[in-house]
Amino acid sequence: MTDGRVHIAKAVNATVVGLDDAPRGDAEFDQGAGRRYMLDPHGALTGVRPV
Repeated sequence: MTDGRVHIAKAVNATVVGLDDAPRGDAEFDQGAGRRYMLDPHGALTGVRPV
């Protein structure tokens, strides 16, 4: 947190996906993927990656 905002995706170790990638994320999660997904439909979290 350097700009006064907490990046929730980093805090929970999530992979940020847009609307186009949501079906793939759902499928991977349903198959037991060892990661969390965070939907970012408006691109507000662009560039945020898991820590």
